Amino acid sequence: MREDMDKVIVERPRGGWRVQGDGRPWRNSRERGSHLGMRRGYQHPKWLSENLQPLKRWLHKQVHRPWDKVWSELCEGIDRRNTVQAHIFVHIDQFVERQAELRAGEVWVPGRVWQRSLVPLRESASVELFVHPATGILLPNRHLQRAKRQRKAERAERYGSSDTVRPYAPYHVIDAVTQWHRVDGAWWEVRLARVPEARGGEAEPRHYDVLRRCFVTRKGCEAPAFGSADARAMYGRPHVYAQDMRRLGRVEVRSRLG
Repeated sequence: MREDMDKVIVERPRGGWRVQGDGRPWRNSRERGSHLGMRRGYQHPKWLSENLQPLKRWLHKQVHRPWDKVWSELCEGIDRRNTVQAHIFVHIDQFVERQAELRAGEVWVPGRVWQRSLVPLRESASVELFVHPATGILLPNRHLQRAKRQRKAERAERYGSSDTVRPYAPYHVIDAVTQWHRVDGAWWEVRLARVPEARGGEAEPRHYDVLRRCFVTRKGCEAPAFGSADARAMYGRPHVYAQDMRRLGRVEVRSRLG
């Protein structure tokens, strides 16, 4: 491992806007707290911008080596007493699966995070490297590409190819302007707005539907990327479109849908 690996990964400018905006209107309002930090009230905060590709490439070069030796080199090159450098170890589990189990001579690895179950390694499309539970050797997942092709074929069979309009997903009506739509297994809260009528000899007004990803007029949706071109089939009533949408969390969905 190169000696400056910690600097290559961590010491990189943070992403985000340089101008954060003026936080004085919020800090002078009644909604503020009694004790405020220097950054409270500003919008568009910066985020971490770590360059993890050198770490990933180095781990891929360590295949067929004992994981204990690889881990020792990591601890030797990265100081875990340093808070910034210790954060690198959090990302190691993103590239190496260390919780593999051996069942009837076959390696099983954890599936998706929300499933909390094990799946055979040959069916995993997310594990690239894993530590063999019996030998402790760092090995690559040789079934990765086949598993990805299989998952892509399953999605194409379920939702259709990217060149065709995918079938409509189920939805729940929350109120007159709010609906929950399920897209590719995730729930989204959609706020609807009415498409206005054309006045006099003016051109037909066009609005962008964020759910179907197309422009909408009173006649319908122009080439929708998802769902139906007919608003009645998509939202249950005509002449409406999705004005904005946000992704819902698991806790929020379970609280309403159980």
